[in-house]
Amino acid sequence: MPALTDKRRLLLRELFALPGRDILNKILDLDDPREMVQALSCEDFFWLVKKVGEEDSLALLELASVDQWQYLLDLEIWERDRLDISHASRWMSLLQRADCRKLVRWLFSDSEYLAYYHFFRTLEVVVVNDKDEVFDIPDGFFSLDGVFYIRVFDPQYRESMENIARVMADEDLTRYQALLLGLAGVLPAEVEEEMYRRRNVRLAEHGFLSYEEAIALYSPLDPEVLQKEQKQELHEIIHDKEIRARVPLLPLYQADTPNVFMEVVGRIGDPIFLDRLRLEFAGLANQILSADGIVAHEIETLVEACKKGARLLNLAIEKACGNDLSSAEKLLRSHSLVTLFRVGFGMGLKLKWEAERWLKGSWFYRHGMDVDFWGEHRGGILKGLLAKRPRLYVGPGQKEEYRDFEWLSDLAKCLKVLLGLMVLDSLLERLAESYRIRGPFSANARTCHSFLFNLWARRFLGLEPSFSGMSLAQAKNLLGKLRGRDKGPPYRMAGFKTVFIKEFMSHATNSDPEAASILREELSQLWKEFQEEYERVPLGDLDARFSRFLSIDPHQ
Repeated sequence: MPALTDKRRLLLRELFALPGRDILNKILDLDDPREMVQALSCEDFFWLVKKVGEEDSLALLELASVDQWQYLLDLEIWERDRLDISHASRWMSLLQRADCRKLVRWLFSDSEYLAYYHFFRTLEVVVVNDKDEVFDIPDGFFSLDGVFYIRVFDPQYRESMENIARVMADEDLTRYQALLLGLAGVLPAEVEEEMYRRRNVRLAEHGFLSYEEAIALYSPLDPEVLQKEQKQELHEIIHDKEIRARVPLLPLYQADTPNVFMEVVGRIGDPIFLDRLRLEFAGLANQILSADGIVAHEIETLVEACKKGARLLNLAIEKACGNDLSSAEKLLRSHSLVTLFRVGFGMGLKLKWEAERWLKGSWFYRHGMDVDFWGEHRGGILKGLLAKRPRLYVGPGQKEEYRDFEWLSDLAKCLKVLLGLMVLDSLLERLAESYRIRGPFSANARTCHSFLFNLWARRFLGLEPSFSGMSLAQAKNLLGKLRGRDKGPPYRMAGFKTVFIKEFMSHATNSDPEAASILREELSQLWKEFQEEYERVPLGDLDARFSRFLSIDPHQ
């Protein structure tokens, strides 16, 4: 196989930044497009097909090697441990349009199991032993030899399957007849099982392990393991020129997140070490897809797996080395990327365990309320921590509402919110006991904001202490008193922040100064949010439907 030279590696990186159609045109304009395409690693070829688009990639498929075809089909036509015959038919159709004769030769040799299984599932075969039997053949059958009559089950793929059959007969009539005759003895379950076994062996070399093996990626490791140097299994292998020539390039390039890990990669001058990282990272991304049970049908899915890998690697690197790029490079030389990934994932997992321990005994959870009780931001952070694999909530206005942890500051932000939820939850429990407020508490359209501000407002107005809401007239009366002489807007409600905080701090325990400090900060933030919510709302525009902090009953 041809090797991917440094010049071609640079070209590949430049190509992938272009729109799909431009990529194809640039490749076809090369002096040796076939050599260029077949020099690509299977991963890079797969990424190019996805970027160009399957229907538009016929020229790429025609230029590709059968090994690249095999890798593509291994990823495309399987749904977990079952072969999806509709996907297989679609790709067989594309491949026969790209180069039917090469496809037929491949099916006759290395891919014979696929030929038997696919023909068994898509064709009906009738053998004619006597010329008179021809008149009994139903409509839709055709024959190339007067003996074997075939009919394609799915009309959508009739033309492509008939074309494959014709080329098979033309290429080797005896083997074509043997294939059709052998369909009668096919045991589809056994053939599919053997195909799946072979597929797994092939994909394991690229990092696509079985789910049971791949899930080990999420076995957390303590950061202390990074203090000991590991033996690098790829150290000797990567010196092989043939292996280096087939190292995938695109997965590492597509991580594309500005962090310490990517900065270190960008400054590495040792080509052998860089190729080792490229090879490891491609395997890591593929193992992430296997462990997450994700089918890599879309380019966005592949990119997300790469970003996930780069982010969690960065978390482990920052924990061990801070922003010291030299130390980070030494760390990458002495530890595998899988080890670093497991360390980074474990750091988020510890925070998840802390959240789960608190959740089980929390006041709000015991009373049947879900994480939405804490509002959009706090609830989003908690939901992200409690996910099967914890992630950071970044908000609905961002490109992705949740993303994987990347920085120590991400963990610190989540920890701060979690500690705030703990003290607020304890406060609500003490308030319910102090004022003898009994449940059940409905979680419908109610949040911790409304619980606290309803209670405070009712006490401020001299009403019975409760987490329940108030009438529209009472809400207007409250805001009128809080605004006082403010001519507004904005209405500053000067002085009442202190009153609000003091009211609830009187219920805080004196035994834990740190918890009291956190509670004061949370109450201060809640008041800020309350003020921003109502500071520009005229009393005449107050509407129960849009009142987030004060529950207003329009029927009172």
